[in-house]
Amino acid sequence: MKAGQILQVIADCPQSFRSVPEEAVKHGYQLVTEPKKVGQDIYFYIRVIK
Repeated sequence: MKAGQILQVIADCPQSFRSVPEEAVKHGYQLVTEPKKVGQDIYFYIRVIK
């Protein structure tokens, strides 16, 4: 992916609510919004910085 693009990640594991944002920041990406839970799915929007 190119810098500035946004990746949508959909997970259904409750632990991902914490681990996905931590890993994104750890690897130099930016969480665009707070994770949103819809039913059992958790949606993440992550911006590529590099």
